[in-house]
Amino acid sequence: MDFRSIPRDRHASQQPATAEDIQAIGQRAFGDAARVTSAVELGGGMYNTTYRIPVDSTETPLILRIAPAPGQQFTSSGN
Repeated sequence: MDFRSIPRDRHASQQPATAEDIQAIGQRAFGDAARVTSAVELGGGMYNTTYRIPVDSTETPLILRIAPAPGQQFTSSGN
């Protein structure tokens, strides 16, 4: 898999996933035979870490958004 992530400070809320994690997500979503052929992180997001992922079983590339780890998430009060 061609895997490209954006370097970030280790304390940033957005952190890259691993190529193995992205492959596992693709297989969970599309079946064990699915293969993610590349994962390119897209910049510009404010909260999620976002990747463009072509999957061999789909015709068009997909967008995968991964939320920050639970300890890095923020909440808002509903007031």
